[in-house]
Amino acid sequence: MSDVEPVIATVSEEWPPFGVTEEPLDGAVVLGVSGELDLSTAPDLRERLGTAVDSGTNRIVVDLRDVTFMDSVGLAAVVHAYSRLRTGGRLALVVAPESYAQLVLESTGMRGALAVFAGRDEAVEHVRG
Repeated sequence: MSDVEPVIATVSEEWPPFGVTEEPLDGAVVLGVSGELDLSTAPDLRERLGTAVDSGTNRIVVDLRDVTFMDSVGLAAVVHAYSRLRTGGRLALVVAPESYAQLVLESTGMRGALAVFAGRDEAVEHVRG
């Protein structure tokens, strides 16, 4: 028998709860996402992104650095918003290296299709064009 404790049982209790913050910028918005972005929480992000697009915002930064887990449903919420942007609209992601978000983007091939940055300032600069 091993003395190793299961990691999954202890880690989830330490993860922050899901949340989305919104920071309006001149002509843009930054949505900061934290916690698990998955089947149960992605609809919240999709709604927030949809509200931004519906209100005429066409320059959006989604900061995923505080996301502790992300699945394909979370990615789909981002891609859906990207597809709804008007001509000339821009969406950028801020992703921590070696994170679940980075893994999902790379494994799906979306890292090359979306504007992905390691830092918030670069992402904001990108959407402002």
